[in-house]
Amino acid sequence: MNSKLIEKLSIYSTKIASQKHIMAIRDAFATTIPITIVAAFFLLVNNVLLNQDTGLLRSMPGVDFISAVGVQAYNGTLGILGLLVTFLIGYRLAKSYDMEGSLEAIIAVACYVSLVPNAVSVWTADGDVTTMGALTQNYTSASGMFLGIIASLLSVSLLGKLSKSKKLRINMPDSVPPAIAKSFNLLIPSFLTISIFAIAEEAIKGLSGMTVPDLVVKVLQTPLVGGFQTLPGILLYVFLATFVFIFGIHGAFVFGAISGPILLASLQQNIDAIKAGVTAPNIVTQPFLDAYVYMGGGGTMICLVIALLIFSKKDEQRLIAKLGTVPSLFNISEPIMFGLPIVFNPIYAVPFVIVPMVSTIIAYVATSLQWVPPTYILVPWVTPPILSGYLATAGDFRASLLQIVIIIIGVVIYTPFVLISNRVKEA
Repeated sequence: MNSKLIEKLSIYSTKIASQKHIMAIRDAFATTIPITIVAAFFLLVNNVLLNQDTGLLRSMPGVDFISAVGVQAYNGTLGILGLLVTFLIGYRLAKSYDMEGSLEAIIAVACYVSLVPNAVSVWTADGDVTTMGALTQNYTSASGMFLGIIASLLSVSLLGKLSKSKKLRINMPDSVPPAIAKSFNLLIPSFLTISIFAIAEEAIKGLSGMTVPDLVVKVLQTPLVGGFQTLPGILLYVFLATFVFIFGIHGAFVFGAISGPILLASLQQNIDAIKAGVTAPNIVTQPFLDAYVYMGGGGTMICLVIALLIFSKKDEQRLIAKLGTVPSLFNISEPIMFGLPIVFNPIYAVPFVIVPMVSTIIAYVATSLQWVPPTYILVPWVTPPILSGYLATAGDFRASLLQIVIIIIGVVIYTPFVLISNRVKEA
């Protein structure tokens, strides 16, 4: 490929990845990894081990207590993920603007809550009862994440501009502690920022007859989630995220800020549907990609490792494959990516892009035809292949079988290129 094109691609990708708003979103999601892993553990326990129909521990003493603990843990992790992400984005963005951080993050959460309805209708034997000042998981979990991201980005940016005005500052004596002085400096800008968001909520509701969250879902969230649920849409994303890897650009690093909220919203919709006793609506979620597409890491690397171990005649490549076997079992592809290498390697670049796309097509078709159930359990991305499919579908062996089929097909696709690499050495 033309070197100038590669250079331009690298420059643009770096600019995108280093843009302040995108960095804030990406870093916020990275910070929540411990929370999501904890949530994944309790989801696995409740939906796999304690499942009322198939769970291995469903008859053990104290199962109701353990299940209730899992529900509470979910409420404290994924159940408030939207609020946590809103705070963290506000904090990261404020830091990038050399602001204090925590104060701006608090204002971001306040602005988000100002945009959501505070009245909840609850059905009782005496009829519907409306409770004021309540937040449901529709707004605190990943379901409300899109609005949280928008509110956080806009509020911190607005707050930053307002706080630069000396006319809006309340100057305190030098004897006042710095933390208190900073809070008073932000008092008027915070008042104006929160007021603007609260006024916007009432104005939009009055003019459109829709709440702000409903409007965001209709205009933004539904099209984005729906786009990822189409086969062309998810293939385009997988292609782009994989293709840039060939040039040493971490695809997940560049596109994670875009895909993260969409895939988490899709997962949350599946979780809510399963809880309600209906079929999960979405095929593509983060566990879908982790279980079926990124087995062994980028490029469905586990397939290349197997192909190298079986068919490679190059001692150095076999050695790298052996060294990369254990990391690839935990979906870490860097040893092969940079040791073989895949980066700037014209032989392995083609299958590296093709195999994930073929894997996506197979898994998408199999799920749409109901040969395997949709994924709705958030499984840590380091979960080994075969096991990850079983867990992501709440204990369905068909998902593991599908992973085996995808691995076999991936090995078949990689093999001719390994054989070509063998002949290159002889030349």
